[in-house]
Amino acid sequence: MNDVDKYLKKVSAGLHKLPESERNEILNEIKNHIHEAESRQEPVQTILDKLGSPIKLAQSYVSIYNIDSGDISFGSILGNMAFFLSAGLSGIIVIPTLSIMIVGFLFSAVFSIGYSIVDLIIGLPGPGGIVLGDNVLTGFTAVLVALIAGAILVILAYFCWWVLKKYILFVSQRYKKMHM
Repeated sequence: MNDVDKYLKKVSAGLHKLPESERNEILNEIKNHIHEAESRQEPVQTILDKLGSPIKLAQSYVSIYNIDSGDISFGSILGNMAFFLSAGLSGIIVIPTLSIMIVGFLFSAVFSIGYSIVDLIIGLPGPGGIVLGDNVLTGFTAVLVALIAGAILVILAYFCWWVLKKYILFVSQRYKKMHM
């Protein structure tokens, strides 16, 4: 299977909601466009790059078909509105909150470890060390506790990063499903 056939197969998959006659008409239109460009000696990859993503091309044809046929139902409009409102509002809260938590956890980890090491090496003014209840840990004990606390903070930062990636992936997949 050559590049053009692979491209057309992806476009066809994106057009699966359309009637077969409409799908065939669109695919023939794209094939004719490709053949015309090839006859002008354009390289196949350049032609496909100009056409863009096969999925997006299919989505544009589906959108045009739905608008032309008046197949935009009240339910689909409400579904789209619900998706964009929930993704938008949660995105305003979720993405900044997780981002701030990631930076905060990492900064706290670096600061606590760095502070305890500097206190061990040069001795900082003031009580120094790490306060745990009524006890003040100093020296290697403070560094060890800071390393453990720092590791926990890095794990929390990684968990926030993982949740952020999953959230973005979830929203992206929902968006793609909505437009397929």
